[in-house]
Amino acid sequence: MKARCCCGALLEAKALEEESPLNYHLRLGCTACANWVTVSGRLEEVTPLVERALWSNEARHELERLPPYIEPLVREEVESYAAQAGCRVMTVAMFHEARNRGKVTWAPAATDRLANIPAPIRSMAKVEIERMAIEQGLSEVTESLMDEAKAKFLGMRGRP
Repeated sequence: MKARCCCGALLEAKALEEESPLNYHLRLGCTACANWVTVSGRLEEVTPLVERALWSNEARHELERLPPYIEPLVREEVESYAAQAGCRVMTVAMFHEARNRGKVTWAPAATDRLANIPAPIRSMAKVEIERMAIEQGLSEVTESLMDEAKAKFLGMRGRP
């Protein structure tokens, strides 16, 4: 879908802000008169106005937090994953889904155990545990997978 400005020129998607997982603000700029319009709504409502790959401000922040030598590789990975999924908008959720190569849910008990992991390594541990789940064909992280991850990454085996 193409939106037009009051001057008749096309509006182009310039920025996306994630207010919440259910509310997004898409800023459209006029290609002729520099007019700006903001459209708000759910992701599926604002996405048709996006013609090419667009990163949300929050997803771009996640990308910029990476070391400079990794950032272009991750950008390509996320954009490629999104293209395969038929998506032109890179959100934080899409960023994490692409990094994990799929979606994974967490059992409540596993979420509680994740909270016990020290904060400096918690996000890295979460990504790696989700990758383990995907590699094993699981759609949910369970306590048993948490035990397996602990044994794998910390070399801890259960007592005989």
